[in-house]
Amino acid sequence: MLIAVLASTMTVATLMATAFGLYEEAERSRLHTEADRRQPFRPARRIQVDSHDR
Repeated sequence: MLIAVLASTMTVATLMATAFGLYEEAERSRLHTEADRRQPFRPARRIQVDSHDR
């Protein structure tokens, strides 16, 4: 019984984290789209490079 409760709790927590991540990604995409509409000819965004990879 305890294992079933823990498994279902972890499943719910994973689904909530996934939904929250998707919401943040959609918000970030919307903000980038609005910025592109305001300044259509600005230089392209660069991908951030982690200095620890070198």
